Amino acid sequence: MSKELIIRKLNILIENYNNGLIPKLHEHEVNPGLEIGSRENYLYFTLPVSLNFQRSSPSMWKAALETWEDPETNYLYFPEKVVDKNFEELQRDLVKHKLALQKNKHVQIWQRISTTLYEKYSSDPRLIFKYTQRCVTRTKNLIVENKKEFPYLAGPKMSNYWLYILDQFTDIKLRNKHKISIIPDTHVIQSSIKLGIIKVKIKPEDVALKWFDLLKDTKFSTTTLHPILWNWSRNNFLPKV
Repeated sequence: MSKELIIRKLNILIENYNNGLIPKLHEHEVNPGLEIGSRENYLYFTLPVSLNFQRSSPSMWKAALETWEDPETNYLYFPEKVVDKNFEELQRDLVKHKLALQKNKHVQIWQRISTTLYEKYSSDPRLIFKYTQRCVTRTKNLIVENKKEFPYLAGPKMSNYWLYILDQFTDIKLRNKHKISIIPDTHVIQSSIKLGIIKVKIKPEDVALKWFDLLKDTKFSTTTLHPILWNWSRNNFLPKV
């Protein structure tokens, strides 16, 4: 399928979405409504992202909010408190509201990233961006080069999702935002097939590259397109384009 035809379809999709013809999932990334520029808000939209793989994203955010609102588990969002807990305590509390589904792997990820934030960034994700000057490329390079300190968050899917989430829900003003790739989750991959961008299901990183090639020198932003493609797939690709 030609690039021109796909671009035409994307324009129709955007119009349909803006006109309410593609239903949006009500409150996907549920959150406590923290001050958008606060450390707490950045922590809330950083730590759970690292556990958002091979599971329902809306269910994960629901569990994240319940964990925040519970006085017994709220401490999990503060790295300076996490580092004082033993593994069994973290396991008990991360599992309580099903924020962690894998009681070893997920807890290890949360503990490792919390420790990294505590030891290197004063328990404040905003300092990562001070160091990288809010540059998308430099930020992704930083966490990939230190992937053992940022397990799963450093992966191609999660790193882009994290930056997308921060762009949507914090006051960050990212530089080189066009370098945030499309987030190649199941819904986006299926939409990519439907639009003719790919013919069959391929590796997520290859899907992202196809989108980079397609959107080069266009007006489209991946951060704008992601929710449209995600909700269009959920709506069985209706309306048709």
